[in-house]
Amino acid sequence: MPLDRRVGNYFDNSGSFLRRVARWTGPTSYTTGGETVNAQTFGLGTIIAAIFSEAVDAGGTGYRTPVWNPTTGKLLWFSGVAEVTAGTDLSGYSAQFEIIGQ
Repeated sequence: MPLDRRVGNYFDNSGSFLRRVARWTGPTSYTTGGETVNAQTFGLGTIIAAIFSEAVDAGGTGYRTPVWNPTTGKLLWFSGVAEVTAGTDLSGYSAQFEIIGQ
């Protein structure tokens, strides 16, 4: 797969990027189309990349997949290949994430 260098600076020699690393817990009632995740949520001006791990439940047996859509600024949640249905309680799932921005 070719590397797309237009996305951002390929190397950060300047230290100009900020990182936010924490845990994200799902909403109590999911809205189809995703949760709003914008730069202001993390005290940033812009998001360059948002990387989420698989979200697991408290027992460590169930999982959901959070995926950030940079075009809409929404965090979508999937169960397998399908988006989670509206109204689903995802508050029992949490994922590690890293946000890189400026």
